[in-house]
Amino acid sequence: MNRNQVGKIGVAMVAVAMASFGLAAQAHHSHAMFDEGKETTITGKVAAVSYMNPHVYVSIEVKGASNAPEKWSIEMSHIGNMMNRGVMRDTMKVGDEVVLTMNPLRDGKNGGSYTRIVSINGVKNTAEGGNWAAAK
Repeated sequence: MNRNQVGKIGVAMVAVAMASFGLAAQAHHSHAMFDEGKETTITGKVAAVSYMNPHVYVSIEVKGASNAPEKWSIEMSHIGNMMNRGVMRDTMKVGDEVVLTMNPLRDGKNGGSYTRIVSINGVKNTAEGGNWAAAK
């Protein structure tokens, strides 16, 4: 094998490795589990907030059909996106009453992917696109 052939093989290997990494990154960000054609709004109290990458999560306790509490796990975006939307580490605290809209899980379980915060402790979000910072 001459130097030119070795160089071409090396370039091909790097290209395959980069393409494989790109596919893995896309798979991580799949929203296939969420019904993006449907929105559900829930009202409840914040039970926990996990403000860290790769995604911010909030757990909300909602009164179920029999008044028994149900926990909902809501996936939000990464910290950079949440900050751009005005959702900071201290925007929601445990015990806050929130109204939140999401794309629900396709399997019907209590969870979803956040689309916007409607209100926190009675303060309504009136901004286009659910940007909490613009609503205040």
